[in-house]
Amino acid sequence: MAELKRFLVPWFDQIKPYDTDDLLMAWSRPELKRMMVNENPIPPSEKVLQAVIEAAKLGNRYPDSGPRIRAKIAKRYDLGPENVFISHGSSEIIDMIMRLFVSPGDEVLLPNPTFSLYGIRTRAVGGQVVAVDMTSDLQYDIPAMLRAVTPRTKVIIICTPNNPTGDFIPDDDLMKIVELGIPTLIDEAYLEYHPEHESKAPLIRKYNHLIVAHTFSKAYGMAGIRFGYALADETLIGYFRKIQIPWNTSLLSMAAAEAALDEEEELKRKAAYNNAGVDYVFKELSKIPGVTPYYSHGNYVLIDATDTGATGKEIVDYVFENAGVILKHFAPLRGRNGFFRISLGTHEENSICVHAIKKFLENRKKEKRT
Repeated sequence: MAELKRFLVPWFDQIKPYDTDDLLMAWSRPELKRMMVNENPIPPSEKVLQAVIEAAKLGNRYPDSGPRIRAKIAKRYDLGPENVFISHGSSEIIDMIMRLFVSPGDEVLLPNPTFSLYGIRTRAVGGQVVAVDMTSDLQYDIPAMLRAVTPRTKVIIICTPNNPTGDFIPDDDLMKIVELGIPTLIDEAYLEYHPEHESKAPLIRKYNHLIVAHTFSKAYGMAGIRFGYALADETLIGYFRKIQIPWNTSLLSMAAAEAALDEEEELKRKAAYNNAGVDYVFKELSKIPGVTPYYSHGNYVLIDATDTGATGKEIVDYVFENAGVILKHFAPLRGRNGFFRISLGTHEENSICVHAIKKFLENRKKEKRT
């Protein structure tokens, strides 16, 4: 047998893969409530399904580069098709940015906490993650991020609204990052839930080092169909095309995305449904002493239950075992270990989840008295 480690790039043993074990469990046990990976609980519309079926009839043919869908996306931002790169979800864009800009030993600057895939793909190319803790109220610590910039900083990540904290970065703070002139990803994966906040896409006309990423996995409810896009200067888009895998978006995903773009009322309906869920979860959990939910502009709510004396893992485990709801707990932040996140489900699932959390804390309170 060959000794494979002799042939691997040196840093590969330090890489942890993106954890999808909870999805394996959810697919194998459909009775469980999937409230852990920021999925949309509302399935694709009939129009999207029909578009997929029609595209599948041509499934023996390779897809083109999507000129029609790129033109449709570009029009939304008053840009040209040459400013649009379509992708296998926005995860592919994250990976391509790392492969374009990061060499072994280079640094990628990002907030903590944020989407874990940024760090994983940084390490996959031998880069070093420089994670800057958010402030005590879970806002971007821009002075600390600026201090963390070094000559080895090759990429900066700004997720807005941020996952899992749920808030937007203020424009003034964002511009302090933009003006550094370092390649910067502005990830707007959750923006469609709050379109009253304008996209930062217009900035690419002035700043050729910016990439604005979007996905159809969230508000559009197409996580399993896999479609996303990047907006950037034409030259930067050209670099993406040099390293992309051919046919990275299928006929089916392009057809689904094009149909979804035509259904503005459907998107509004899904966003309103989600936002009502956020309001409910935030309001109900805010009533519990020692529990701090953070209002979210995405399809998730981050909760800190440290002051109840419970850890996030204890709560997540209880809710799973007693209500069949899969949630996600987080590593301690600033010495607080009670963080966990709820991905919004149906209104019924949200209610079941909230009541299970209340029950856990009520039981814990009774146990302390006895």
